[in-house]
Amino acid sequence: MVATDKSDLRPDLPPDADTLAAPPPDLTLEEAGRVARELFGISGSPSPLGSERDQNFRIESSEGTFVLKVSNSAEDPAAIDMQTKAMLHVAATDPELPIARVCPTPEGDLSAVLERNGGRHLVRLVTFLDGNELQPSDLGPGAFHDLGATVARVDRALRGFFHPAGASVLLWDVKQASRLRPLLGYVDDPEQSALVVRALDGFEKRALPVLPRLRAQMIHGDLSLSNVLFDAELRPTAVVDFGDMTHSPLACDLAVTLAAVLRGGENTFETAESVLRGYGTVTLLESEEVAVLADAVAARLAATVLISAWRVGRFGDNADYITAYDAGSWAMLELFDELGTNAVRERFLHAAAPALAWRNSEPLTPSGRSTSELLEKRNRLLGSAHYPLSYDRPLHLVRAEGVWMFGADGRRYLDAYNNVPVVGHGHPRVVGAVARQARLLNTNTRYLHEAAVELAQRLTATMPDELDTCVFVNSGSEANDLAWRVATAVTGRSGGIVAAHAYHGVTAALTDLSPSEWVSDERPAHVETVPPPDGYRGAHRRDENGWAERYAASIGDAVHRLNDRGHELAAMLLDPAWTSAGIFTDAAAYLPDALRRVHEAGGLFLADEVQAGFGRLGSSLWSFAPAGIVPDFVVLGKPMGNGHPVGALVMKSTLSDEFSKRQAPFFSTFGGNPVACVAALAVLDVIEEEGLLGQAAEVGRYLRGGLEQLARRHELVGDVRGEGLLAGVELVRDRETRAPAPETARAVANGMRDRGVLIGTTGTDANVLKIRPPLPFGRDHADLLLATLEETLTEAARSGAASA
Repeated sequence: MVATDKSDLRPDLPPDADTLAAPPPDLTLEEAGRVARELFGISGSPSPLGSERDQNFRIESSEGTFVLKVSNSAEDPAAIDMQTKAMLHVAATDPELPIARVCPTPEGDLSAVLERNGGRHLVRLVTFLDGNELQPSDLGPGAFHDLGATVARVDRALRGFFHPAGASVLLWDVKQASRLRPLLGYVDDPEQSALVVRALDGFEKRALPVLPRLRAQMIHGDLSLSNVLFDAELRPTAVVDFGDMTHSPLACDLAVTLAAVLRGGENTFETAESVLRGYGTVTLLESEEVAVLADAVAARLAATVLISAWRVGRFGDNADYITAYDAGSWAMLELFDELGTNAVRERFLHAAAPALAWRNSEPLTPSGRSTSELLEKRNRLLGSAHYPLSYDRPLHLVRAEGVWMFGADGRRYLDAYNNVPVVGHGHPRVVGAVARQARLLNTNTRYLHEAAVELAQRLTATMPDELDTCVFVNSGSEANDLAWRVATAVTGRSGGIVAAHAYHGVTAALTDLSPSEWVSDERPAHVETVPPPDGYRGAHRRDENGWAERYAASIGDAVHRLNDRGHELAAMLLDPAWTSAGIFTDAAAYLPDALRRVHEAGGLFLADEVQAGFGRLGSSLWSFAPAGIVPDFVVLGKPMGNGHPVGALVMKSTLSDEFSKRQAPFFSTFGGNPVACVAALAVLDVIEEEGLLGQAAEVGRYLRGGLEQLARRHELVGDVRGEGLLAGVELVRDRETRAPAPETARAVANGMRDRGVLIGTTGTDANVLKIRPPLPFGRDHADLLLATLEETLTEAARSGAASA
């Protein structure tokens, strides 16, 4: 029930609640005209203007158009003095800002006193600013951008202003939202009441403790669409009503504006992006400021509905004005609640990326060189044929953190592709370990050092007992190359089997063993390929009994072809997750059968964990482990040092011992150096201590569930597969024929890049979207990826239909 006796609800409200509880002035038009004439010497025709707690009149006179402002009798005179002096300060510091100018009395006073019905009202006269009070639906991205810039200009103009009244506690001040809990009794609907409680709880838990360390100053306090007016070209043309001024964090001023434009509008996060980026053109935002906005906006929306519910019972004749924003506020509170604060916060951070200030003072591009200039110089010095760039529009990056990468233009990109920073870009644990060891000692394995031995012990402990020997190198390519040397030396054979479109490294030997690198399918005579276990478009489908084993049977045929050419099998190199061939993690029976067939042929079996290792699948550190097999070699690389160059070959000691009898002892100058080893040890520590295996499994399930929902809505998506934080989304031209759509996949990857999310493509036809983010990737990041992919697929389908 609605509370009818507010006496028990009022004690904890801010002092200015008395102003909101007091009835506004009730001058007639005739009285207003007389007041303007007698107190300010202005004769004209008055007409009413809206106000929450005061009374405002437009005065048309021969001397111009003015606004007569009659304050509430409960208003603190000091607050009126603050507002007036703030307007004078803003007019002096930014004369181009469209704010009203204060008109003094004939005696030079900035306000006058009106005694009426036992009450005492302060009265002011200011110039009238023409403009339209618009709704969010009336505005577009450009107008929202200009609104954000206007808010920042007002904040900047107020930067050097202070008044003792700014320390007063105000009901509408966002940071005081928790003090509105006594008004919950005025909300009829229990579900709506619970919604407000959740919003206030989140604000108190996450935002309130952070606010004291954010930038704070005197702020306008209500730069909403009621107080920022627009002209016919949708440009801000008036900033009015300084009645909610207070000393508060800048983020609170921005939260008020965001709450005003998001409620009742569409394209929620696109609108927020425009406002935030507009703000950033004047004043860069700090990441902590943006991070609190989700809760601060929710708190402002909660304040709106609570104060409305309280006041509408007292002033029913002003109900339309008081409740004007209720419907939109409730709708936006429900949306935030449904999405979850973490998701909203990430969307705001993503939207605000170009408006964010850097944590240090280093310039984004130390050379001052533009992206186009850098590209030209790169091609000239590095060779345009080398180091191919991702995306049609090259991405110029300057730093990264966690699951985010930052461009030279300040834009933030969600990294859903790079497996190298497995525990997140720039993880402080890894960076700290590298820095400490680099200062202490960095040498080679011709000397004793604890780090290499500890790392070997830690790695072999995660694998089957037979895999007991570790050799450190600098990359996955070097590890694979060494494994191939060992295999050919120990077996005395030369033949190799790899998957079609596989990639295993950059050396000459490995280029032969990497079909994805072959030019015009020039297969080396000593290499054979087998098809990946593609249960969607391949020769054997998932609905067939024994389909995985049928794919494994092709290994026998490959062995025979090698024998016919005089190359008996030395080894089969296989990525257990088939990340370069299209991502196939659902062929559980393939690996055991493949291992058996390779051993029967006298060859050795290598599990290449360079892409899928270190916990990517969520069930184990290694992608071969769920199959229960014991490979002869396991190759580690890319994510091993979280970006610091380090690789390893883990093998059976019997193979290592036999190799040492046949060839000179292996040594790598930088392989196993102390800095590389402590980096790898730190990676193992972080994976364990931060529970990243479990997170990869849980978030991976959530992500694939979202991708499968997308597949039901988009005909372009033929198949969704993967495990943990490795996902493949296969795009097809037609679901019936399953014809691949590589051009569409390329367009989608580029479209995602343009929208701030990085993915890649893979597969024999390059038609599979490859999603492979760092392991700290959370549900909120998955939500952002899914929302962006939905938008990009929709655009791709529309473009395809148009071109057809």
